[in-house]
Amino acid sequence: MDFLRRPIWRVPLVLGALGLVCRCLTYVLGLTWGLIQRARGPGPDGSIVLTTGYLSVIMAVISFLLFWWAGWRFLRGMTRRELFWSATIMVLVNAALLAAEQISQHVFGTYSMTVYRLYALAEGKGWVDQIFFRLTGEVSVSTVLPGIFAPYLYYLIFGRKARD
Repeated sequence: MDFLRRPIWRVPLVLGALGLVCRCLTYVLGLTWGLIQRARGPGPDGSIVLTTGYLSVIMAVISFLLFWWAGWRFLRGMTRRELFWSATIMVLVNAALLAAEQISQHVFGTYSMTVYRLYALAEGKGWVDQIFFRLTGEVSVSTVLPGIFAPYLYYLIFGRKARD
């Protein structure tokens, strides 16, 4: 247990926990949104149409607020060096997840459910991806790449200089 208390594991643990919280909130908001749309009743043609509407924007705002709250609450006292190396671990995890996703889609022709489940650890940075999706209007690897480096924002904002 002492191993996990080291500062180098703090960013991966905080962002992993944050990602799991965001995944659970996504499920709850999706269920609530679906129930609201079902309660509206059928449209003029007699069918019930379920859409995501503003759900992705709402979740992006919640993710943004939780991202900064978690950084302020759990990472504020770390030095810049500790934050850099800790964030680098999470950047490598994010890059490995993206590579595994692309390999499973291009080599096997299907999306891996294992990768989907592991992406729960990276959902805390979903707000960055959503910004670039909205700016470019497309979903591609190039719009996801800036989100991989989101943990370095903790280094820029919360890192303090080491005392000599």
